[in-house]
Amino acid sequence: MTATYDFDETVDLLALSRPFERSNGMNMACKVATLPLREAIALVIEDWADDKFRQLSAVIVRRSGPPIRSLDEIKALHARSEAVPAS
Repeated sequence: MTATYDFDETVDLLALSRPFERSNGMNMACKVATLPLREAIALVIEDWADDKFRQLSAVIVRRSGPPIRSLDEIKALHARSEAVPAS
């Protein structure tokens, strides 16, 4: 069964801070932006292409379903989003 995604849904994009960016040594997810799912996916795949740590730590929090935590899932959604015209 394939999950259905609304690429225009507003989501929160989170990323873990790097070890040298935190003062208390704990992994801390920081909110990067609130934007449509299509744009969040493009940001992770295209704009963060040179930052593997940031890509791997990306989490997209949806209100309509479970968060998207896997870079492989984000890559697959990126391919699907490019095939679907923006509304």
